[in-house]
Amino acid sequence: MIKTVFITGADKGLGFSLVQRFLRAGAHVFAGLHQANSDLSYLAKSFPKTLTPISLDVTQLESVSQAANTVAKLVPALDVLINNAGVMLENRTPLLELDLARLPLFETLDVNTFGPLRMVQQFLPLLEKSDHKLILNISSEAGSITDCWRESEFAYSMSKAALNMQSRILQNYLKPRGFKLLAVHPGWMRTDMGGADADINADEAAEGIFNLAGKKWGPDDDIYMDYRAQPISW
Repeated sequence: MIKTVFITGADKGLGFSLVQRFLRAGAHVFAGLHQANSDLSYLAKSFPKTLTPISLDVTQLESVSQAANTVAKLVPALDVLINNAGVMLENRTPLLELDLARLPLFETLDVNTFGPLRMVQQFLPLLEKSDHKLILNISSEAGSITDCWRESEFAYSMSKAALNMQSRILQNYLKPRGFKLLAVHPGWMRTDMGGADADINADEAAEGIFNLAGKKWGPDDDIYMDYRAQPISW
């Protein structure tokens, strides 16, 4: 059983659905919030002992470090880290119209790629004290180089491809210490990012990811997959 989990980007969409799913399973959930959320505040009233909201900006190392220190004061170990926080700040802008001097393009990489790396670095001591030792990065099929069909969405797609490489490197580095890394495509979801025409709702994706998090993984098992555990080509 997963006793403790930290979920970034927990204020809405998939993150909020993941918080609810792990709470129902009895886990102590640390919910990383970039902004206040009234739904989460209401949820905390139902789970006062097992839901701990924590203010978090994954682009700021000090914020990530403070979050890790807060968790360390409350629990002896962290079983699962779910790096869910992510942004998509561009439209399908053609190359010749793309403003490569515009900050949001680089902010995408800062949140989607370097945000998870900051989280792993600062939470590693807590994760190492667990027997579960799972780091689950919310990636995307957009990060697949083999199956790429896009002609734009450079920053988002590149950020997820880089996150996949990060997951592979971390698995190589942490495998001798009993860790497992997963890079999971959550499906095309009806969220602010996915839009109303998407295939599934966030609760369905959260259920699949919850099942992945609870599975017993071998160190050489697949890393890159969708929420139903179907492998995706790198």
